[in-house]
Amino acid sequence: MSAVIKLGGSLITDKSSPRTVKWDSLNDSALQIYKYYKENNAKIAIIHGGGSFGHYEVEKIRKSKNVIDPFSTSLIQESMLTLALAVLKALIGVGIPASLHPTHTICKSNANDCNYFSIINDLNNGLVPITYGDAVFDGEGKIISGDDLSVQISNLINSDCLIFATDVDGVLDEKGNLIREIKRNHYINVINKDVFDVTGGIVNKINKAFNSKSNNIRIVSGKKIYNALNGEDVGTKIINL
Repeated sequence: MSAVIKLGGSLITDKSSPRTVKWDSLNDSALQIYKYYKENNAKIAIIHGGGSFGHYEVEKIRKSKNVIDPFSTSLIQESMLTLALAVLKALIGVGIPASLHPTHTICKSNANDCNYFSIINDLNNGLVPITYGDAVFDGEGKIISGDDLSVQISNLINSDCLIFATDVDGVLDEKGNLIREIKRNHYINVINKDVFDVTGGIVNKINKAFNSKSNNIRIVSGKKIYNALNGEDVGTKIINL
């Protein structure tokens, strides 16, 4: 079994408070991942979002000078590495042999322009690699989305499932009701409640998820990661046919 799990920034950070980790949510997510990992001897790659770390830094930079210069790139990288170390700590804390792969060290300009060898190598050797949305400088500062990384890695390893874990039950319609499944080209009207999300929010996430070749693509509550990994009908299923 193989899985790619995207831990959303809204799940593992408090978006209303800069640089604040939601440790209860992060640790609970780690425990669920550990349970699935041990029961299935699964290959798992974990990607996480920026939340009140990277997204906050980007928003602040864009408001002040509207350009991501080399120093701004450095600030974003530092904030994301700080969050990544918290994720690494939580996973190791429950017994997961996690390894960290900062995106700016493997990617040049976008998620299609990355050397994923070290991640694949760790997966093949029983480790659980972590990477994340990040900033790179390639003539100009660019943001590499964790959602894009998730889809790329999912396709690269032919993962059985791709799970996007958030702080809500899944994709919610304008009345706050859970949408059980979403098919390609179906119009939806959703709630997009992010305080700030420089990579496009839930609608952009849905559109990117359609590019995954996985049979089990779900956007779920962080409380249902284990259920989603086991193929249970939780959250919102993305039908990518």
